[in-house]
Amino acid sequence: MQTNRSNPFYSLTFKSLRSLLHLSGFLALLLLGSCQQEPTVDSELLEKTLAYHDPENNWPELKTRLYLSSADTAGQENRFEIELDNSTGYFAHISRQDGKEAVKGIADGKEFYLLDGKGDISAEDREKYGLTPDDLKWVHSFYGYLYGLPMKLTDEGVNVAEAANNEELEGKEYRVLEINYDDAVGSDNWFFYLNPESHAMEAYRFNHGEPESGEYILLEEEVMVDGIRMPKVRKWHWNKNNAYIGTDTIIKAEPLTSYRVSAEN
Repeated sequence: MQTNRSNPFYSLTFKSLRSLLHLSGFLALLLLGSCQQEPTVDSELLEKTLAYHDPENNWPELKTRLYLSSADTAGQENRFEIELDNSTGYFAHISRQDGKEAVKGIADGKEFYLLDGKGDISAEDREKYGLTPDDLKWVHSFYGYLYGLPMKLTDEGVNVAEAANNEELEGKEYRVLEINYDDAVGSDNWFFYLNPESHAMEAYRFNHGEPESGEYILLEEEVMVDGIRMPKVRKWHWNKNNAYIGTDTIIKAEPLTSYRVSAEN
């Protein structure tokens, strides 16, 4: 999702996910979003969907560049890239606006911001191009979590339960994982809809305590990223009325072979 504040899709989804992705301080955010621990799996159903999406447990060492697009209800499309090196915690979000390239990220545990490759950026341009700590926290949390699913469900502070009964969504029946979080991690309730045969993750839903609050996301197609089956298309809808909100799409993925800044920076 593009972080241009004028994008309606960004604005409404930021508000909806802010409570989930808010952690007690940026250090906690970095720990949850970047540090990869040995998976702890207490659910047989979770184990099966992990085996489907990441059979070789490649997520902790993943090094990739994702080319993404985000489209809102008006058809406005934004294209951008995400760079991930999960082995070191390196992260970068690259966007383009007014002919300029804006980069915000984390390397060696430190924030960095670049505008057309330069770190000397005016306060006005930092706001205009989304090169602020709040913008970085948002994209780092959002992409580190949603594009790491279902692998991120093994993180510390995530509580997993299997729903007693199957549930129907968009005319299909699914096995469901019910997720809540320790207080330090998040307060929303999440539900993951898994194909009962392949255990592929085909949708997820979150709310803020009331069933009609929040949104649900339908997942379509897949792209292989270093042995990981990632959903290619994410279509967002409101829980309260099923109205369409917008679509995120992985255009392509390639190995990450270079970094925007060196580790010592």
